[in-house]
Amino acid sequence: MVRKLLLLALLVSSVAKAASLTAQVDRTTVALGEPVTLTISASGLNLDALDLAPLDANFEVYSRTLSRGAGSEILVLTLYPRLTGAVQLPALLLETRHTAALPLRVEDGTESVPRVSAKWTLDPAAPQVNEPARLSLEICDDGSLQWQRPPLSTQGGRVLRALDEEEGTGERDGESCTLHRFDWALLGTQSGAGILGVPMLDASRFGQRLRFPGPQLAYQVVALPAWLPSHVPPVAPQIQAALLPSRWPLNRPLAWRFEVTGGFSADGLRALLDLQLRETAGMGVYPPLIEAGVPDDPASPQTRYVVTLFLQPRATGMLAVPTLRLPWYDVTRGQLAAAAVTGRTLTVFDPRWQMAGRVAAGIAGLLLLGALSWRIRRAARWRLARRRGLYAISKAGSIEELARAVRQFSLTGQPPASSLGEWQRRMQQDTGGCDVAEAVRLLERQQFGQAATTLAELRRALSGTLERARPRVAGLGWRFWR
Repeated sequence: MVRKLLLLALLVSSVAKAASLTAQVDRTTVALGEPVTLTISASGLNLDALDLAPLDANFEVYSRTLSRGAGSEILVLTLYPRLTGAVQLPALLLETRHTAALPLRVEDGTESVPRVSAKWTLDPAAPQVNEPARLSLEICDDGSLQWQRPPLSTQGGRVLRALDEEEGTGERDGESCTLHRFDWALLGTQSGAGILGVPMLDASRFGQRLRFPGPQLAYQVVALPAWLPSHVPPVAPQIQAALLPSRWPLNRPLAWRFEVTGGFSADGLRALLDLQLRETAGMGVYPPLIEAGVPDDPASPQTRYVVTLFLQPRATGMLAVPTLRLPWYDVTRGQLAAAAVTGRTLTVFDPRWQMAGRVAAGIAGLLLLGALSWRIRRAARWRLARRRGLYAISKAGSIEELARAVRQFSLTGQPPASSLGEWQRRMQQDTGGCDVAEAVRLLERQQFGQAATTLAELRRALSGTLERARPRVAGLGWRFWR
């Protein structure tokens, strides 16, 4: 038994001597922003269990690559320093083995990597609850770096919204530098202290990835009076509302749209609208649509929402759309104020009666158009008949031809009269204001040789009389409407 225990102890001792853990860096001097590669080699050990927590204090572990061979493993870590000066890579422990601590010097600015400085600014420095503030991150370098906007996490008690970014000229330690600025809108929803920061800032220089430690910002959100509702901001809103119509059909939803710029949140606007808009017998109210918009000034930290209210008239008559009030807290006066979205009184009508009126108007228009068309056609017909009759009279070469042309003259398309007397009675009946008695008398006397009037004079007399012939306007018979 003692012999077996001795053999087991010798075996454990040989395995322990076979296990190894070493670490090395690719360089001992690095510029702030540059990566350093830490290579850890192990034999007889599992590097997945290696505790890397000691590195987090002074380095960011950006990436890790593990490769395995026959009885050995190699772990390659890409690290970015968080501070300058003499920085030691701490010893890493794995089971009973540990790596040696490695020295590293981090310089602030070299020929390959410029010096970088960054700071936060908040305007106003101590915002009140629900007061939009402008948060800016200003980064100074020599102009050779391309920066990416750092991601900021939205935590409880604050809401962050990215604004614009710009590049210009700044000053650092009395020297000019290239200034990169990223802006956010910060809205504190709870009073108290807060800390905001980014772990690392990402940049590139000629295709090389660089990462620099980011600054932190400690700020204070000032509480509003306890009696003030939580959704009322200390910022005067600006409202642009669409004009409501004066008339609206029954049961058709009406979309009322307006824009609100200020310090309101979507939940706050919805709560204020729910308090003021209620279902009634004359008006139905649907849930409002609240959409986030971009302010006219992209650098403004204020919020902008496009609100669409859907209202449905349920009864005809006069409907009063209420005026909506959006309260806000006037910090200067220390009192509550309000901005108004002006309503309007609408006339609600039944579209079915309107449709019936349109149909009736359409029918009346068709009838009127038909009557007008008939009148135009009738006028064209009698004018054409008169022209043909006058032409026949002017071309008559004898008294017999003239008498025949006169008996054939008719404004209403009747057959030739049997005699001049019959034609005279017909003209008196069918026309108004055309006296042909004298013309008939002269023509009859000419036929019997009792007048000395020439044929040409007789034609002119008849033509002058018949040119004034018009159909009778009043008392027209059915034959004029055929």
